[in-house]
Amino acid sequence: MRRLIVIGGSAPSSFCFDRKLYSHVVAADSGYDSARALSIPVDEIVGDLDSTAFRAEIEAMGFKACSHDKDLSDTELALGRGHGEYDLVGGGEGRLDHTLSLFSTFTRMGYPYYWFMRTDTVASISGHVEVVADEGTELSFFSPEGVSHVHSAGLVWELDSFPLSFTSVSLSNRMSGTHLVLDIDGMVMMRMRPVDFPSIRIERC
Repeated sequence: MRRLIVIGGSAPSSFCFDRKLYSHVVAADSGYDSARALSIPVDEIVGDLDSTAFRAEIEAMGFKACSHDKDLSDTELALGRGHGEYDLVGGGEGRLDHTLSLFSTFTRMGYPYYWFMRTDTVASISGHVEVVADEGTELSFFSPEGVSHVHSAGLVWELDSFPLSFTSVSLSNRMSGTHLVLDIDGMVMMRMRPVDFPSIRIERC
């Protein structure tokens, strides 16, 4: 099972929470506000609680604020609660410095398996991947670290060992049918238009 981390920033308007998928749910500061709005039950709340609208409620639950003058961000504190794969909710459409800080954190602490935001759903993928979704589903691809070569079968504009990087991005591609096969040398982040799982299925082999 993966962990679920809910952070501040723009979260999706709905989220289908399945407890069987997650071993532990952590909210970081105003991530609790998003979890509360999305009816996601949390096991732990971390952070300095300077952004949440529910500080008194959180403290009444027995969680205490850490110092505002800390070396780690609230997101880093949340990611530090456990090991292994995790899904991330929130973090989108916020301050640019926070977004850049997130990618710095991913580099050091691992990339999310799935990242759910208001306008985007992102999956971190590598190796052989199969995607089942509606024809015309919009997909963008980029590699946040180094160069990754991608070969596709099932896109309107096929990627033939295309070298993806942070500066070489495949934007607004589309599925030509309902089945897409990707072979990836390296790690790639695949952005999908907001979707409600399981309307799209990703099989990592």
